[in-house]
Amino acid sequence: MPAPYHSIEDRLNRYLTGLTNARDVPELQSRVALYGYTPDKLNQMLAQRQQAFDLYLAQKTEYSEQHAATAAFEQAWKTAHDTYMRLIRLGRILFRDNHAIFIKLTLNEERKRTFSGWLAQANTFFSNLLSDQNALAKYSQYNTPPDAVNAAKALVVAAEQANIIQAKETGEAQQATKDRDEKTDALDSAMSEFYALAELACEDAPDLLKMLDL
Repeated sequence: MPAPYHSIEDRLNRYLTGLTNARDVPELQSRVALYGYTPDKLNQMLAQRQQAFDLYLAQKTEYSEQHAATAAFEQAWKTAHDTYMRLIRLGRILFRDNHAIFIKLTLNEERKRTFSGWLAQANTFFSNLLSDQNALAKYSQYNTPPDAVNAAKALVVAAEQANIIQAKETGEAQQATKDRDEKTDALDSAMSEFYALAELACEDAPDLLKMLDL
């Protein structure tokens, strides 16, 4: 019985060895050809194996890009959040006796933990602050001019864009996994039949079976 091959990479490498030797070793080829595995048929299976291998590599690339996008998003969110929270904390001090502005700037609210909730609160805060000249003037008295507020808002926008990119990369990685698995499953099925018939064809020639990695 063949040794177990758990990873996709191991299986694909094993398939390449078995199919190539079945095609190129004359004594082995003459035996498996009796069960329909002619050079043309084996070339077709090798092409199928190459397609599976290409999809395997593409999936690895997509997941690498997804991980990079996730890291970029998390950093962008943290940077935006830290800057935004400084404005929130400062505002809670500056407007503690001004109930109307305190509410308008959502200073009374607990910050949302989900990104979508956090983003909605942040956008509300910046929109209301930047439209209130009195509130902006108050912030300016404490080393936070409008330019600083706009810069903080830009960080929120950058976090939102990073989140969009992360979602795109996640979707592409999931699709790449689906494509890889569909192609690999079909190849696994074809190779299972190939190995079973090759064992039958070479049951009296163990040395030939070793060429198939059996």
